Amino acid sequence: MSQVQSWSDISDVSISEVGVRQQHRPSENYKFYSNTYEANQSITIKASHGFRVYVLTGSCALNVNGQVLELEAEQFIQLKDGAYTCDTGSEGVSIVKVFNAAKPAVKPAAVKK
Repeated sequence: MSQVQSWSDISDVSISEVGVRQQHRPSENYKFYSNTYEANQSITIKASHGFRVYVLTGSCALNVNGQVLELEAEQFIQLKDGAYTCDTGSEGVSIVKVFNAAKPAVKPAAVKK
């Protein structure tokens, strides 16, 4: 089950896109997507692999496996691959989605002697 977490649990500085990027190093191993949505919109977030959503400003209600989770500014959540419905709050929402773009480590083939 995905759990909403507080930005202050992982950083001492105010949340920002720069701060989010600093949490994910080296940056070439991650893809970052910033989006701002107007108030009272319903959007779909789709991904073919796990990702993290950070809320910079505003709020949204995220439907995760039939359960609605409220996300507010300075909160984030780790999600598995899939499609998620996100309903923005009355003031809209600005989010950053972070995907791990690193190639999985390849185990060396066994060498016969």
